[in-house]
Amino acid sequence: MIADILTVAGKELREMLMFGETRGRSKMSLVVLVLIFGVVIPLQNGREWVTSPISAMVWAWMPYMWVYSVVADSFAGERERHTLEALLATRLSDRAILFGKLLAALAYGFTLTWAILLVSLVTVNVAARGGGLLLFSPLMALAALVFSILISGLSASIGVLVSLRAGSVRQAQQWMSFGMLILFLPLMLIQFIPRAWLESVGTTVSNADPLQIGIWAAAALLVVEVVFLAIAMRLFQRSKLILD
Repeated sequence: MIADILTVAGKELREMLMFGETRGRSKMSLVVLVLIFGVVIPLQNGREWVTSPISAMVWAWMPYMWVYSVVADSFAGERERHTLEALLATRLSDRAILFGKLLAALAYGFTLTWAILLVSLVTVNVAARGGGLLLFSPLMALAALVFSILISGLSASIGVLVSLRAGSVRQAQQWMSFGMLILFLPLMLIQFIPRAWLESVGTTVSNADPLQIGIWAAAALLVVEVVFLAIAMRLFQRSKLILD
């Protein structure tokens, strides 16, 4: 089944790269995103881009933004283009199709995130030339690796689940956008939280072991992804999808 999963994933990745406009994101928009997150924001933050925990929070959630627009097309797009029936009529198993689409979305988000991170490192080192090589600490680099995979997987699992039920790609993207709004709602509301509360939380976090916090956060994300994946496997019924 692994070969079949890789076959489906390869097909999905080729379509994401070759038909970006129809898969939710054009090549030009990708260039703009790379310039914003790989050049502009790192230049604004300077050395803090590789040292500040705030920066780590930003690029830890990057994959959700990259994945949500393309993964919405995974089944809803096939349904709109009338290619879903042909895909379901192949010898590929249900799990090979489902996992293949998940793997493609995860790989897309993970690869794009790390490409932007590498560009950002080049940017801050060129801007701060002469001051020594600027790199993420081993702990931050490990966090970037783990959470870029987990967040890509989270976005992919949510997106596939949404795309299975959505009537159109636009509807799936709207639902995914709403999900992203919920995820970033705490950051938008933080300005309304009393400063005393924020200072108390900051003190608690600063006194905690960052490695332990990361492990608990990673475990929580993994559990959520497994739940979404189980629901997607339950909903993926070939006969029902063909009738839909």
